[in-house]
Amino acid sequence: MSKSSIKRALILEKSKPVFIKNGFHNVTMKDIIEECGISRGGLYLYFSSVDEIFTEVIKVHNKSKLEKVKLTIQESSEFHALVDRYLQMQKDRLLHMDNSLMLAQYEFFFAHKTEYDKDYFFSAFHNTKDIIYEVLSFGVKSGYLDEAAIDALSDNIMFVIEGLGTLAMSCGISEEMLNRQLDFIKRIIFSYKKDVQL
Repeated sequence: MSKSSIKRALILEKSKPVFIKNGFHNVTMKDIIEECGISRGGLYLYFSSVDEIFTEVIKVHNKSKLEKVKLTIQESSEFHALVDRYLQMQKDRLLHMDNSLMLAQYEFFFAHKTEYDKDYFFSAFHNTKDIIYEVLSFGVKSGYLDEAAIDALSDNIMFVIEGLGTLAMSCGISEEMLNRQLDFIKRIIFSYKKDVQL
């Protein structure tokens, strides 16, 4: 990895908690300069705006989440255990939305209305479906799920999880309610045996 790539990655790493804490609207280049301990000129060598930094933070964040799930899948030997682990990860995330980039993502979306921005926003949230699809693909490989079921099933689970995220971020969610919804997701997944077609 080149020196400039390392510096760029460091800026993104240090910028992420700034967006988590302040959202998108309240972050300035000055905030990022101070957090990174870099000169204004040094920052502008790598990024031209808060928008550019934020979109890169989201790309790196989503790539990291997908890689983490792929690693979890590689370490898994049993589909039921993998589903339990994935849903526990979601529960932990949804109960701690104060450590999330979701507010910043919504603020970014509402401030940016071009087609490019909409495509970017969709792809960022579509990452949730990609992760779910990976988990369900393990169910196909292990002979538990029919491959024909997993695309639509991934969509449905994504909508539930993203909806829970919006609820958790906006007004909070009780652990009891969250448990009910995650149990519902689990029942749906396990209802699609290999001989069931959507």
